[in-house]
Amino acid sequence: MDENTLIHKLLEVFEFKNEYQLQTSKIQPQDMYVLERIFFNGKMAAKDLSKQYSIPPSTLTGIIDRLENKKLIKRLRTNIDRRTIELVVTPEGKTAVEKHIKEDKLFSKHFFDTLDNDKKEQLKKLLAELLNNVNKDTLFFLGSE
Repeated sequence: MDENTLIHKLLEVFEFKNEYQLQTSKIQPQDMYVLERIFFNGKMAAKDLSKQYSIPPSTLTGIIDRLENKKLIKRLRTNIDRRTIELVVTPEGKTAVEKHIKEDKLFSKHFFDTLDNDKKEQLKKLLAELLNNVNKDTLFFLGSE
């Protein structure tokens, strides 16, 4: 299988994961990503979330609105600066993220368990090396081929 085919087949597997988790959680992948960031940080200012994770403010506002409408997060005004909005995960949001994490772990286990232990460890080392070395800025660079 050539490299392009491998990449596309991997993308299909991960797209299946996204679709499955959308069905089980009813939360869009981008929304879940934001919910997880808030969950792992405890609470976050919306402007920090936008800057730290390179999410345009207008996009983030829509995501926050959807998450708040589903009662997964709350917007809080701080006493220090009333213009600053802090985001916190609600108990329902915490449950959704914990379920998502369990599904992620189950997916990863079954994904890697398709190989025997030696191959699994070798693949994990190779993937770690690949991810450490990849430069996203050059992935679409057209230079000399």
